[in-house]
Amino acid sequence: MFNAKHLMRLLLAAAATFNAQAATAAPDPNKLLEQSDMARGGGLKGVQLYSSVTEIRDGQAGSELKLQIQAAAADSLISFTEPPRVRGNRMLMQGRNMWFASPDVRKPIAISPRQRMLGEASNGDIATTNYSRDYDAALAGEGTVDGRPVWVLDLKAKSTSVAYDRIRYFIDKESALGIKAEYFAVSGNVLKTARIEYDNHVRHNGQTVRFVSKMEIADALEPSKRTVLKYWDVKVNDISSSTLSLANLTRN
Repeated sequence: MFNAKHLMRLLLAAAATFNAQAATAAPDPNKLLEQSDMARGGGLKGVQLYSSVTEIRDGQAGSELKLQIQAAAADSLISFTEPPRVRGNRMLMQGRNMWFASPDVRKPIAISPRQRMLGEASNGDIATTNYSRDYDAALAGEGTVDGRPVWVLDLKAKSTSVAYDRIRYFIDKESALGIKAEYFAVSGNVLKTARIEYDNHVRHNGQTVRFVSKMEIADALEPSKRTVLKYWDVKVNDISSSTLSLANLTRN
């Protein structure tokens, strides 16, 4: 027969085994981040897609931009296509540096990824995502988002030139996709939050993989202030280095 002490030893052993298995199951946060980046353009050899950026105020759609995005590795070219007043404007991101050009300027102008483009969306939000390059990741725990189990990552910026100092990133355990983000200021306050959807699909390394289709960014203090980014016609293609060249940014 089991006595109380023997039963306690068994329970402690079982708990130790469970904890060891849980620790083994915990992912490497930086590898998880790198994997999730791919569904938002990071790490792909080259990708071309189209995007709209729409400002929402109290449920009503306001200003809207339409863009073409071409990206490869750490570089992204964003070309403005609508409305007509901004057609021909371009932004180029190379690594963590960013420039703006338009038909009216002779030389590209250095800008910050932190500057707002429209509504709650910053310049850095528009470019393809490469969080694994720009942030150090730490596993902050587990949780749920809309009933879906997630890993919670705490991302700290490697440089002051990236869009945000710190991000809390929620990655769906089943799909390994980032489905929610909270963006922090230097003060530690949450600036805004984002929800991310993945209804696009692309072919990569012989497989069909999901790709971002929508991102909705809301002001943390005034949630009625929202900006919706939509993505479509996504293609994995080789993008020439000349397309992403600063020297060619002001050329038509």
